[in-house]
Formats: sequence, structure tokens, C-alpha cells
Amino acid sequence: MSHDRTAASPQAETASDGIVAGHWLLLIYRLPPEPSSARTAIWRETKRLGALSLQHGVCLLPLCETNRAAYSRLARRVDEYGGEATVLETASPDDAWQERTVARLNAARDEEYEEVVDEAERFREEIARERRKGKFTFAELEDEESNLERLRKYLAQVQARDTLGAQGAARALAEVEECAAVLDAFSQEIYERQSPPPVDEDL
Repeated sequence: MSHDRTAASPQAETASDGIVAGHWLLLIYRLPPEPSSARTAIWRETKRLGALSLQHGVCLLPLCETNRAAYSRLARRVDEYGGEATVLETASPDDAWQERTVARLNAARDEEYEEVVDEAERFREEIARERRKGKFTFAELEDEESNLERLRKYLAQVQARDTLGAQGAARALAEVEECAAVLDAFSQEIYERQSPPPVDEDL
């Protein structure tokens, strides 16, 4: 059975993105031992949301309506698996706890942004390799376009979880934009090599 309890403070400040400063949502859940896939599914969903795991079965997100709706959906999934879930609203007990919690959430996002950077570097290395091998083909271009699209999608997923302004965002975005520029240059090079020579109108 899921429960949703709210005790919002009327003095809480709401940011432009809907985040209520100093206020949080807790998801507390318990699942039966079987099927084991249920635990994995719920764990993956909390990670996808960017929730901070405080302990087993206790996850925290910044308070906003988007996160409240996401937790409600997740609580219903827990119910469907035969478990129990409760969504609670809470507030930071003091400034030090608030700072530590924000830092932990931002550190998790920065790790993901660093992975974006690593993937971007691998993307550019791959194009450099194909240049050295002379693989200036349309098939190679399509493959690299798909890789860039996956990279952009991953960055967007991390950005969606980054509600507290992790520092790694700017670099990750710049790295992906650089990948787009490298791919554009590669595309132009393939076009020039694949295009037929111009017709001599004097012949």
C-alpha cells in the first residue's frame, strides 16, 4: 500500500524550475524477496530519476511537482510488485545538512557529466581513427551520426536529473558541441570525396 504525506511550509521559496529550496521528498519502500527483478527495476528507476539513496529502500529528491509525480508513479509500481511505499515531504534540519545533501547530489551528477566527457573524447578519437584509415563513406557517416545522437540523449538525461546546478554541466555540453562540429567537418570531407567531379562545359 502506498501513502503520500505532505507537510509543506508556506514560507518555502520556490525556484523558477519548481524546486522548493530546503525541502525534499522521501520515498520509503519495501519489496518482497521475489521476484528479484522487482528490486532491480525499482533501483534502476530511482537512479534514472537521480534520487539520492540514504539507505536501503530510502531515497531522496528535491521537492517539486515533477518529482512528486515521479515518486507517485514509482510507489504504484512498488504496489504492483506486492510491496509497500510511502512518499513523505521533509525539510533540511539545518544549513550544514542542506549543504552536504546538495553536494552529494551534485557529485553524483558530476560523475555522470564526466562520463559524457569521456564518451565525447572517444567519439572524436573514433572519427580521427576513421580518417587515418581512409573510411570516408556514407555508411561510416551514418554510424557516427547515430553515435552522436546517443551521446546527446545521454547528456539530456543527465541534465534532466541535474536540478541543483552541478558544476560539470558546462564542460559536458561544450564537449558534445565540439563533437557535433567535428562530425560536421567529417561530413563535409566525405561529401567532397564522394561527389563526382564537376562537368567541363567546354567539352
